[in-house]
Amino acid sequence: MTNTLYIPVMDGSTSLNGVIAMFINNWSGNKTQLTLVNHPSDSLTIPIPTSLAAQGAKVNPDLALLTTLPLLVVGESETFSRLTVSGLAAVSRHLMKESDDPVVVKSLGFRGNCLQAPAECSLWTSFCEVQMVQSTILFMTQQQKQDVVEIPAVLAKLEEHMKQPIRMHNVVKRCQKDQPQSAGQLKQGEIQKLAGSLLEHSYVEGPDMTLADLLLFPCITLLADRLSELGVQLADHLPRISAWLTRMKPAVSQAWNKTVGEKQFPDIGSLRIQPQPKVKIPRVKEISLYKKDTARRTGSVGNLSSEEIARVIDLLKRQRLMWLDNDNGARVTTELPEGLISHIDVAACSDFTAKIDWASLPDPAHPQQGHVPGSRVDRKIQQLDGMATAVIDAVSEGDVVVDFCSGGGHLGIILACLLPRCHVVMVDNKEESVRNARRRVAQLMLNNVAIIQSNLDYFRGRFDLGVALHACGVATDLVLHTCLAQRAAFVLCPCCYGNLAHPELPVHYPQSELFCSRGISTDDFSVLARMADHITPSGRLAMAAVDLDRLARASQENYLVYLKKLKPDLCSPKHDLLIGMPLKQHGTKS
Repeated sequence: MTNTLYIPVMDGSTSLNGVIAMFINNWSGNKTQLTLVNHPSDSLTIPIPTSLAAQGAKVNPDLALLTTLPLLVVGESETFSRLTVSGLAAVSRHLMKESDDPVVVKSLGFRGNCLQAPAECSLWTSFCEVQMVQSTILFMTQQQKQDVVEIPAVLAKLEEHMKQPIRMHNVVKRCQKDQPQSAGQLKQGEIQKLAGSLLEHSYVEGPDMTLADLLLFPCITLLADRLSELGVQLADHLPRISAWLTRMKPAVSQAWNKTVGEKQFPDIGSLRIQPQPKVKIPRVKEISLYKKDTARRTGSVGNLSSEEIARVIDLLKRQRLMWLDNDNGARVTTELPEGLISHIDVAACSDFTAKIDWASLPDPAHPQQGHVPGSRVDRKIQQLDGMATAVIDAVSEGDVVVDFCSGGGHLGIILACLLPRCHVVMVDNKEESVRNARRRVAQLMLNNVAIIQSNLDYFRGRFDLGVALHACGVATDLVLHTCLAQRAAFVLCPCCYGNLAHPELPVHYPQSELFCSRGISTDDFSVLARMADHITPSGRLAMAAVDLDRLARASQENYLVYLKKLKPDLCSPKHDLLIGMPLKQHGTKS
């Protein structure tokens, strides 16, 4: 099984992401075959050694159009189907896992989990993989003033992050090992609270170098060099990052020089003394870059008060959006603009009649083969039956169906079996889930399936219908927006509504003109989202209201939309089914 890393190259240069991926590959021991692809890059390009640049080759256009470069293709075997990997963190993790160097393996962190969480739900992964790269490109390509230099905010945030107590597995044991005298003077309760503060924040995640350090090193090196050219030294303004950079260089300089070539020092006669510029350092919050940092919590936390619930329910009723029309919450009623939503069905249901002939499916396609516990198999079958039926009703022969947040492939594999004349793409960023999906696809010898391990926003393929079963929190809305941008149909069953109350998300709530025009504020929506995770009549009302906002957002983009549910109710507490079909200008389905 041969793995190939594809890097974009044009005129002897590559993208910043390309440089980072090549650097990780070099540092990991070059176990992966490198292929340079003739492909334009973003606004910042970085020269690479001439010997490498001359190796430019063409790549399968379908591969390049499916997701963003750089990408890694993991070859198929008898046991596993082929896999395409995109995104710096995911690609880097695969590159490092190919290494037999214990130092490289250790850099993947405890249980190999460093940067495993996808960027759309992890602030730390997003910072290392997206924000730092984007900010570096912006700073390097912008015209800088000679008399005033503003240090990029990402550097100020990282400096503040490294001031905070360390958060790591077994932090107490590590503290007792590294700081035995200080730890020995503390009582058990005290050391639990103070261990993270006693350890030295030598690297960005703690006392050890990890993948996070390796991803950040190229960006910070480029920024430090550019700041130095402008007369600004990191050590004078960001001492922790400066010390970190000094600590990193001996460990990675060989791989870095191999990636970008030896740095040529300027002729001393050409140097001139520059006036010292005024340096502006952005003010940032005194918090870490971790989502679970308690300092990030804003607004009300913990249990909702009865007053908050009553206020929001009353607001929905006054605005004629949704209300419970009897005391036991058996029915939800709405009063909406004509044509906004074609059909609403959220009535209670206890009956289930399978639409799919489950006995006819091959064993590897059955949820039992996908590591679903026996106690959950029946409910999983009911969920998949409802989702697959909705997809089958919406697609045509030859359509491309994308199963976003596909996990172990439960839904995508069933769709591939039931729709042999359609092409199914499964997208997920969880390595173990993707591994299970690849194994099952190989067993079934399906030739109408492609599997991609990446974040949602790296997927670039054209498709006709997007589907997501229990995509967590904001992931459902990212899928929705991807479908709207492609004018693709969608079949969605959301979950984890309470996560939408988090203040730092890539989607602003409420999303629809309907909710905004009727006075539903961000705070009101936050209460609704938190209510929706409770299995009560008011919780079911809130869940339907959140999904109404999603469908209203699609409706204003000229979609025919339906709010239905998976049946029976007991198949899952989160059973709302959102269906949307794009309309042409004259009002018929595309």
